[in-house]
Amino acid sequence: MQNLFSHLPVMKQDINNLLVTALDGIYLDGTVGFGGHSGEILEKLKSPGKLIGLDADPDALQSADQYLSSFKTQTKLFSLHHINFRYFPQILDKLEITKVNGILLDLGISSYQIDNAEKGFSFRAEGPLDMRLNPNSELNAKDYLYSVNENELGQIIRDYGEERYYKKIALSIVKRVKENKMNTTLDLKDAITSVVFGKFQIKSVARVFQAIRIHINDELVALREALVQSKKYLSNGGRLAVITFHSLEDRIVKRFINDESKTCVCPRELPICACDTIPSFKWVSRKAILPSEKEIEENPRARSAKLRIAERI
Repeated sequence: MQNLFSHLPVMKQDINNLLVTALDGIYLDGTVGFGGHSGEILEKLKSPGKLIGLDADPDALQSADQYLSSFKTQTKLFSLHHINFRYFPQILDKLEITKVNGILLDLGISSYQIDNAEKGFSFRAEGPLDMRLNPNSELNAKDYLYSVNENELGQIIRDYGEERYYKKIALSIVKRVKENKMNTTLDLKDAITSVVFGKFQIKSVARVFQAIRIHINDELVALREALVQSKKYLSNGGRLAVITFHSLEDRIVKRFINDESKTCVCPRELPICACDTIPSFKWVSRKAILPSEKEIEENPRARSAKLRIAERI
């Protein structure tokens, strides 16, 4: 069954097998996208089970609603909400739900968002400098670039893009802003490629686009907030599954689960534990789960994906 934009969900079988442990449970898909993962979850659920889907992109929600509604026997088992996943407690509280059996966060930008030039995420086609996950948000990429100074922009590119040439890229962008020549995605790309050369040029472009997108959508703060809130809303035995696509996100998820799964935080020099630390999670898989070679062949955009799963205890 295909949804409207034929977006391919990453590692959907792994999610299906490892996340859904209670067929009559409540599951939260914080990044429902076009319904690919949610559809797999929904097919497994039995009444009174429920799927709650969230997304910041109204286009995605509209498509997900059409797709999930096609599961004729399951239409009463899901509800969709236009909101960023960082605010999922608001939706659960509104629905009078205190605990869920699973939380899924797929942090990747969808193929539709990348391929739709009007969204402003891609440097392969000309489009407006937008990059907002939620088109109702106030700050878009163009407004940000026209308001930021060179030093701050350089720090954003360094910290969120992990780009080594952040200083000269920031200088090039700000120079073009002052000349009023920073209006489209290709203007931004040209500002980068005019100062970065060689075989890794396109990677630098991708890193800068990533950095600006992360900043204007406050993505890393949103992730940290959602992870912390997951402790409160996951039932014992409930699972947290997060799919990341770059090292910044993955480090945050890995560090959070590592910290929350510690049984002792005493200094090493103490001969016995005196902290009485009670862990909140345990790893389901110590190593990140990666897409298979077959999946990467069928969907090259899956190659950088990592899935980490932990269980609430």
